[in-house]
Amino acid sequence: MSKKGSRNYAQYQKQAEQAQRLLSKLPPKMRIVVTILGVIVLIAAAIWYYLPEIEYLLTPDVPPIADPVQTPDGEEAEVYFFDVGQGDSILIRVGEYTMLIDASISSAGDAILQNLDALGVDDLDAVVATHPHADHIGAMEKVIENVPIETFYMPVLPASDTPTTRTYENMLDALDAQNVAVKQITDETQIPAPEGAVFEVLSPYDGDNWEETNDYSAVIRFTYGNVSFMLTGDAEAPVEERILETGADISCTVLKCGHHGSSSSTTPEFLRAVDPKVAIISCAEVNDYGHPHRETMQSLNDLGCQIMQTWRDGTILVLTNGTGYSVNTWSVGAGAIPAA
Repeated sequence: MSKKGSRNYAQYQKQAEQAQRLLSKLPPKMRIVVTILGVIVLIAAAIWYYLPEIEYLLTPDVPPIADPVQTPDGEEAEVYFFDVGQGDSILIRVGEYTMLIDASISSAGDAILQNLDALGVDDLDAVVATHPHADHIGAMEKVIENVPIETFYMPVLPASDTPTTRTYENMLDALDAQNVAVKQITDETQIPAPEGAVFEVLSPYDGDNWEETNDYSAVIRFTYGNVSFMLTGDAEAPVEERILETGADISCTVLKCGHHGSSSSTTPEFLRAVDPKVAIISCAEVNDYGHPHRETMQSLNDLGCQIMQTWRDGTILVLTNGTGYSVNTWSVGAGAIPAA
């Protein structure tokens, strides 16, 4: 029992003893009436005190079903969170449509191409570089040079914050050499989606001026039917706070934790609003940053959601028909295997 509960219990016990002494001075019939009324009052008080917990327990743990998006009969959306070391790389496939979000570190290039080849992905309808850090665009040059891309989306940073790294410059050169259409991604960007799917860009805003490059990350809410995914790049607490301030419904079935499970992202307030059933962390087992951080893991454990981590589970595949979903591990050799 909590300290608060102990204090309340002692208070109620003291009040009960006082009531018992008063009852002993009343006539027998009056005692019965007063006792019944007292019990009713105590029950009512207990219900009122524990009403939030009662409401929580009685609330069905199911995704919202209002205004469902119609999905093609029998067609599933596949969302792969590739095991690419200390970085991010996510593939979304719905039928013939494919989107790649980020391309991890440069050494992950061969693995990403191998995964795409094993999945029969010969071209990409869309590629998103969430932000220009090497653990998200490190292998982007190799992807651009080897896989035809219809549209490439990326945030535009202020001139003072635009990177001049070789990784970033090589990516731009590859886009130019392959004549790929490049578009700035903001909260107003409309990304064409296959039937039954919606891509909602929550951040960045045009004209943003953040202190940290991570906060320019493209944050995308991907919805297929009634199942949704919050894909956050490396967006940190300031961006999460701004998203919350909009008052938008950001509840999602699956959350890709921001910044590889860092405590600078996935704040308790944001996590409560998203309320995921599944949380996914993409990072290396051994890294220089201590990811995932203890605070993030504690918040996820407190929420009680299923936690998957690429360093431990390998590539993670979430399949959904728009109503239900399944969490799997995936590899080139074994294919999809239901997660334990």
